[in-house]
Amino acid sequence: MTDFEEARNYLNHVTGFAKKTSLSNVQWILDVLGNPEKDLFMIHVAGTNGKGSVCAFLDSILTGAGIRTGRFSSPHLIRMEERIQIGGREISEKRFSEVYAKVKNAVFQAVKEGADHPSFFEFLFFMSLVFFREEHAEVCIIETGMGGRHDATNVIMPRLSVISAVSLDHQEFLGNTLQLIAAEKAGIIKPGVPVICLRQKPEVLRVFQEEAAHKDSEFLTISKDNLIFSEKSSDYIDFLRKSAYDKKSECLKLGLLGDFQYENAALAAAAVRLLFPDLKRRTVFNGLSSAFLAGRMEEVSPNIFIDGGHNLQAAEAFCHTLEKYFPQRKLIVFAPSHKKEEEGILKLLTEVENLEGIIKVPVVNREIPENDFLKAYKTMIKKSEEGVLCFCIGSFYLAGKVKTFILNGGRK
Repeated sequence: MTDFEEARNYLNHVTGFAKKTSLSNVQWILDVLGNPEKDLFMIHVAGTNGKGSVCAFLDSILTGAGIRTGRFSSPHLIRMEERIQIGGREISEKRFSEVYAKVKNAVFQAVKEGADHPSFFEFLFFMSLVFFREEHAEVCIIETGMGGRHDATNVIMPRLSVISAVSLDHQEFLGNTLQLIAAEKAGIIKPGVPVICLRQKPEVLRVFQEEAAHKDSEFLTISKDNLIFSEKSSDYIDFLRKSAYDKKSECLKLGLLGDFQYENAALAAAAVRLLFPDLKRRTVFNGLSSAFLAGRMEEVSPNIFIDGGHNLQAAEAFCHTLEKYFPQRKLIVFAPSHKKEEEGILKLLTEVENLEGIIKVPVVNREIPENDFLKAYKTMIKKSEEGVLCFCIGSFYLAGKVKTFILNGGRK
């Protein structure tokens, strides 16, 4: 067994016994590791939908500017190494093994002293911070796992806090109202640290404004109206002055598909322009147009797309994207992640134009049962060969399984 296989097997084993721990426990282990978080320049990103896209835009812009980035994100589609990236590339198996060994030693030492064993997410978060410090990352983009206030990543002191769209999700953990969920996201706002968020519902904005005022933090709101396009000069983009959003202009081509991505792009662009005001507009433009994020309207094989959208707001954006960009016949494979929203999402999906059908597959213990998957997959392959566009939505578990199956030669 290689060192990498040992690391991967142990981390997979961790999911079976280690649960989320307290922030004090997270800090305890970071202290044993020598506090790598204190040596890093960080941007902290939270939100219900879009935070992964915002991180992808940030990474693409900064990397294009010649800045060495580190990015910690979740979930992964196929490999856990996807969660830890340097300069836009996944950590290598060799470096993964090396960093894993250092964190494991620190964890065992802390556990001997009375600490709780970290969860899978926390363990990988520790690994990312150690890796970023060793690799001399100049800017680290840290994405929260869930919520914000009690998220393991909230031990960091960033240079900027960024909050994307907020909607109902994970209500069993974060609360069943937008205000309660917003309060959890607002927990990443730190004293004196600027915060940028998307302009959204008034009750959500009030929570953010009050938290920012309490923390004496500069507070900025951004929307797609903060993108100024010039049809004559496509690099004329001003991200911090309000202007009318020209919906007819096609001069700004984003690397991520969907009109809703213009909001995420505006948020990321405003963040980098705030931190790096001398960054050229052309560099920002190029970064926005070349961004990539696995599992977001990603075509993994001819006529087969995967999307990790798993709540009502994401489903609404997905349907809007289909309406605008995909007039062809469509088949949807849907894996419901949340029972509470399943009915609402199905209603949206059934209203999609030129819909040939919806195949619903279950999610059981974070897996798509093999028989259900293979039956849906065979139908999808047959339809895709007939020219029907097939979309897999509702769960990253479904998206990852489809992509893995295709990469392993499942498509004949």
